[in-house]
Amino acid sequence: MVYKFDPAYVNGTIFTLGDWDTLGDHLECRRANKPIPASYFPQLLSVDKAIQALPDIFHASRGIIVFSELARALMEKSAPGQAEFIPVSIHAEPDIARQLRLASAYYFINVLGRAQRFQWLEMPIRPFQVREDGIHRFGSKDDYRLWKVRPRLQDGPLIWHESWWQFDNKEYRGHVDVLVEDTLWRELDAKFPGQLNALQVGTSIVPPPEPAV
Repeated sequence: MVYKFDPAYVNGTIFTLGDWDTLGDHLECRRANKPIPASYFPQLLSVDKAIQALPDIFHASRGIIVFSELARALMEKSAPGQAEFIPVSIHAEPDIARQLRLASAYYFINVLGRAQRFQWLEMPIRPFQVREDGIHRFGSKDDYRLWKVRPRLQDGPLIWHESWWQFDNKEYRGHVDVLVEDTLWRELDAKFPGQLNALQVGTSIVPPPEPAV
């Protein structure tokens, strides 16, 4: 099974961050299916309000995810080299800091894993505008319950962005979401209960049985 990797807590829910922004066009990096340079991430986040402890995994903004040191250590153990961790300091006034119960360190997570596992010809797609090069480009529809995914290869990443797939004059792009294999999702969910949304991708493609000899 495969899940969308989606932390449950977002800036503006149980905590509110002060104004901040990335330092480069991270959206263009995602559109080009390229890693985001570490220099694009700020070195400091400030928390202006909090009503609970700061989660170990959360969205600083949609698509920008922060891990605590505990979450980083688990990821490095279970999926080594599949994500980059860019240190970020988190600051708050003393009263807020006591509420947050801050971890020893925090990191922006930059997912480096890439795989092509969408079964594009078996799932609903949406067309993009045709450009001058004449290539017809398509993306996945938003309903992740209708996506279909090939089984993971033995050396495939446990957490990844979907690589683009080309067929004739068609190009299929599913790079926006971070996807995570069931084994890693369950490990993170067990260690940090309630901090990940359980967004299971609809169908895993099961390979046909080997023919009888």
